[in-house]
Amino acid sequence: MSSTRQVHARRAIWSLSTTVPTMIMAILLTILQLSAIVVSAETKLCNQHEELCSRPYNDVTFVSTHASFALTSQKRPKAPGTQYKGIEDQLKDGVRGLHLNIMQGSSASEVSLCYPDCTVNDGGNLLDTLKVVKKWMDSNKNDVVTIFLEGLGTDASPSAVVKAFTDSGLDNYALKGAPKTWPTLESMIDDGTTLVVFAEDSSIAAANSKGYFIPYGDTVLKLEGPFNYGDEWTCGPWNRTTQSIMLIPHFIVQTASYNGVTYNNMPYPFNLGTTNGYQYEFHAVTCRGGQSIWINFMQVDFYDQGDVMTPTLKLNSLPYKDDSPENFYPKFFDADPEAPNVSASPSLSPLSAAHILVLVGCLCMTTTLSFVFDMLRI
Repeated sequence: MSSTRQVHARRAIWSLSTTVPTMIMAILLTILQLSAIVVSAETKLCNQHEELCSRPYNDVTFVSTHASFALTSQKRPKAPGTQYKGIEDQLKDGVRGLHLNIMQGSSASEVSLCYPDCTVNDGGNLLDTLKVVKKWMDSNKNDVVTIFLEGLGTDASPSAVVKAFTDSGLDNYALKGAPKTWPTLESMIDDGTTLVVFAEDSSIAAANSKGYFIPYGDTVLKLEGPFNYGDEWTCGPWNRTTQSIMLIPHFIVQTASYNGVTYNNMPYPFNLGTTNGYQYEFHAVTCRGGQSIWINFMQVDFYDQGDVMTPTLKLNSLPYKDDSPENFYPKFFDADPEAPNVSASPSLSPLSAAHILVLVGCLCMTTTLSFVFDMLRI
């Protein structure tokens, strides 16, 4: 090899040894920047769904639990109750409406939660329950929750109810007053007003000088219910005036005795797979057809029995877990078992380390070969 050719070769090798690491660093920086863009572009979720962010509060369907605090055991019930799981679990599972039946406790300064009265199911005091909700909301700031203070003509002290909200700190999340136009979930989350409180008794609503107890009757259209087993699901009343929120009681009650007293609205913990199954969706869609406002709350007993979450996703036009094309085939259609399980809303994830290494390796090999061929042409 001539001296000139040797010089060119040495220069090419030196150029390769200095340029390749520089190029690798440039490639790595570019990939890291792209990954950062992907991570920073992570979508915002409102009540666990990106699609709900832009929707007004009164254009979303939520699951709410009837007498949310009234727990009982499924296997060995000591007393009648409306739910098998506590409020913290309810919130974790996707329930976003809590119905609290308020009554006076052992003194005028105490508020108890009881259903149908405190001799049957005593759910403790209001303050303790509000603390549970506050703790959950502190860790889930992108979720909007609604509390219904049930009890028309309740004997609970209005000032004691207000104090329970103040002492729990939950009042800091409360939306103040029913707006003429409901805000979107995203704006409520951005403003930190992710709690809506409806008070059924007007004296309770009037006692709150800050205005975050919204009068129930003026704002919520509560349809007929509850129902006895065998009744048809009905959808009256049809005389909506100022109401902008619709609540559908979707639970069955029975007449039963407890401690020698007969009650007409005792929980009916049977046939829940049907009640909280296809009848849930049927009831909602049927009642929506006769109203000019959206279905906002479907109030249920034993929410964890049957499946109320999937129909709620459908009502909100949201994809549901493990969604796939074959789920949309008619039941009589002989779907191909080999059909791919394609997600309805695939997520964009950052590049993995393996992907980065493979990409860098390929680019390095390409660069190296290019230099080698240049050397051979010398």
